[in-house]
Amino acid sequence: MSSSPKAPKRDLRPRIELGQSCEDAPGKELRRAGWGLTLTAPDAVFPAPRHPGRRTPRTGLRQAAAGLALFGAASIGLGACGSGAVSPGKAATGSALGLATARSGGSAYFAEEPETPPDYIFPLVSGQYFTVENTSDFQTLLYEPLYWFGDRGSTSVDYPLSIGNAPVYSDDNRVVTITLKHYEWSDGEPVSARDVIFWINLLKANRDQWASYVPGGFPDNVTSATALNARTVRLELDASYNPVWFTYNELSQITPLPLAWDRTSLAARAPSPSAKHLPDLTASGARSVYNFLNGQAKAIGSYASSPIWSVVDGAWKLVGLTTDGTASFVPNRLFSGPDKAHLARFVELSYTSAAAEFSVLRAGSAVGGPGTASGDQISVGYVPDNDLPQSGELKSQGYQLVDWFPFQFDYFEPNLNNPEVGPILRQLYFREAFQHLVDQEGWIHAYYGGLGLPTYGPVPASPPNPYADAKASVNPYPFSIAAARALLYDHGWKVVPNGVTTCGRPGSGPKDCGKGIARGEGLNFTLMYPSGLVYTDGSMVDLQSVAKEVGIEIALKEVTPTTIASTILSCTPSQPACGWQLGQYGTGWVFEPDHYPSGEEIFETGALGNVSNYTNATTDKLIVDTTKTTAAGAKAALDAYQDQVRLQLPNFWQPSPGTLVTVQSNLHGFSPNAYGFISPEEWYFTKA
Repeated sequence: MSSSPKAPKRDLRPRIELGQSCEDAPGKELRRAGWGLTLTAPDAVFPAPRHPGRRTPRTGLRQAAAGLALFGAASIGLGACGSGAVSPGKAATGSALGLATARSGGSAYFAEEPETPPDYIFPLVSGQYFTVENTSDFQTLLYEPLYWFGDRGSTSVDYPLSIGNAPVYSDDNRVVTITLKHYEWSDGEPVSARDVIFWINLLKANRDQWASYVPGGFPDNVTSATALNARTVRLELDASYNPVWFTYNELSQITPLPLAWDRTSLAARAPSPSAKHLPDLTASGARSVYNFLNGQAKAIGSYASSPIWSVVDGAWKLVGLTTDGTASFVPNRLFSGPDKAHLARFVELSYTSAAAEFSVLRAGSAVGGPGTASGDQISVGYVPDNDLPQSGELKSQGYQLVDWFPFQFDYFEPNLNNPEVGPILRQLYFREAFQHLVDQEGWIHAYYGGLGLPTYGPVPASPPNPYADAKASVNPYPFSIAAARALLYDHGWKVVPNGVTTCGRPGSGPKDCGKGIARGEGLNFTLMYPSGLVYTDGSMVDLQSVAKEVGIEIALKEVTPTTIASTILSCTPSQPACGWQLGQYGTGWVFEPDHYPSGEEIFETGALGNVSNYTNATTDKLIVDTTKTTAAGAKAALDAYQDQVRLQLPNFWQPSPGTLVTVQSNLHGFSPNAYGFISPEEWYFTKA
């Protein structure tokens, strides 16, 4: 019979006390996310989830009006450590465009993530090139998606900034009609319904080359696409879908392409919008067009002079891309969107290391704009983890400091199919006990430098968004060694603090250890996590220490990120690849390019992003409900899903990191995008 030991006294770890500055805080390390991050290539890191969510690295670097009326916004604030930073998601100053005197002209310089320059310009991007540097920091400056999301920290679609008006759903949500605003390509041709069809035709014929493609998803769920007139597209769907879900997760994947690209060689004349029998109208022709454009996209040195890539509808035109990755842009004078560029030039700077970027911040000018020296300066940059204690010095130089939290949740993985410990991890009571050992608030203060948000479920409560319900801000498994001990004891375990807890009551009854767990079996696990991350080192060592207090022995295994990428994968118990037990990707899950936080891409049984091998029939049904419900039922369906998953613990929740962004003192209009896009056309300088 198990006995309940006395709770050992918990050792105190570094905390930031009232009145203590960030610089003085012991163990201060900032976990950054989302700035210049490299998206996990589905074929290189883990199998592509259903519309793969963007994963933010912890590398010490950055990383429908009618429809949304269905939701009640839920918001929670978590104060960051006192850095004098602007509130999350807010513009770098309190000034909105027009409240400060904007000066036309000047060059703004943006810091790229080190050694990850843009190297692919074609928006139909494969997993190999599916990086933020190529998409959010590069392609979208030139080629506008049909719908724009995330502006000024909002998690909603921004119709005023979108080419498409709000889609209209009919025929029991089986038909979508989209009208386009008047936008023009830089060659003077209008952005048309036919340009949308061009994209869909290329996608249908080259599905395997689209990083976000999953069988059954977009464009498979579109049975026909028709240009009703020059500015109206009609899509017929294979089923009735939740219109909010379809807009945010399917229509979000569309980028209109100019018909000037609808050819198979540079020697071929660029077709006119009224041309008939273009190559994309047949599957074989669309494949040939893709092969041509893909080949042109690999000729990086020709981007700026290319007759293909120079036809843009975005706010910017590319005028230079150096071999070291420095990209230079000038305003597209024919840009039709509402935010015309104030800057004369926008430059993305490449660095060999985070230290090199920070050196420029320290040595460079905190003032930019017309009349300033063109030497080394960074208009919008980031503070690397190890340099965060110097953020006060940056502020004294004049930089604005902006805390940013992307729309994401964070977690680490149990392998429920591991042949040795899988039977233990599949027990919900054990996952509950283990979650009670994750001291999220403590980690945020001790290892995230206060710049982190707790994760309590699959829909984050913050940044403010219209999806999270009231329970999203309540921790169902608060840090409690006593609660963890009680759960183990109540299920037949002999709890041995600072030893190894063993099963004393095998069996599958409600108070037994659980199916597949033998008498005397101990709680011994190996946890793999990526090297080079001081904050992860701290939190995982803390977890190891806390777990010992209830007799759980965790062997930490620090490996390279490459090893993590090739090891933490979904598997079956009989496969050699199923040997991993607990794993940290070193990444969080950002809702991009799918912006609606439904779980079909990560928690549905068999989803390729479901690497924990979690399966639950109730969860599966609730996930399907989020995608197939009516607009009126969307909120209730999403609430039911998130409330189920937050308690089921398919993964172990841990804090989501933030980013400390630096902005020159007289640069205005900058505000972090909820999904990591940048909009330098909104930026402007004022007189210093």
